Amino acid sequence: MDVQLREIIDKIKHDGVKNAQEEAARIIAEAREEASAVVRKAEEDAERILGSAETKVERMENSSKNALKQAGRDLIITVKEEVKSVFNRLLEREVHDALSVELLTNVIAAAVKNISKHERKEVNVLIPAELLDEIEPALMARLSAEIASGMEIRPFKGLDAGFRIAIKDGSAFYDFSDKEIAAMLSRYLNPRLANLISA
Repeated sequence: MDVQLREIIDKIKHDGVKNAQEEAARIIAEAREEASAVVRKAEEDAERILGSAETKVERMENSSKNALKQAGRDLIITVKEEVKSVFNRLLEREVHDALSVELLTNVIAAAVKNISKHERKEVNVLIPAELLDEIEPALMARLSAEIASGMEIRPFKGLDAGFRIAIKDGSAFYDFSDKEIAAMLSRYLNPRLANLISA
């Protein structure tokens, strides 16, 4: 009986150990499979996060490059416009300074004679109010026939330099002011200046 009991105990031990070993092997296999799945998921997540980060970095890089290019273009445009503005101010000042009393007298006399010949209408000559006392005597001497036929020399407060000729019936107006002469020169010279700046 001892032997049988011993065999039963051995068998129970053997079966218990075997079952425990099988259960342990199964638990270990499941743990390894779960660990492998967790590692795969972590790798996939890391790859996805890395891909998303790379895309964001690339997008930010492109955005920065585009912003830098736009800022460069804006700066060039601003500098060009400022150079043109400075050029126009200098041109206007130079035209203003060039319109001396003697030059104005000669140009006004030639313009009035030419316009009177073609328009055959009475005209008014508008000159800067500050220059009236200096220019009027010379103009009266040079344009006596035109003055006799109705031409008038008038001061015009809106003029800094230059002159304007207005047909008395309002049909035409000729602007030879410093600003208008500078604007005409500027329209001609600015494309050339733009080409110089762009070169």
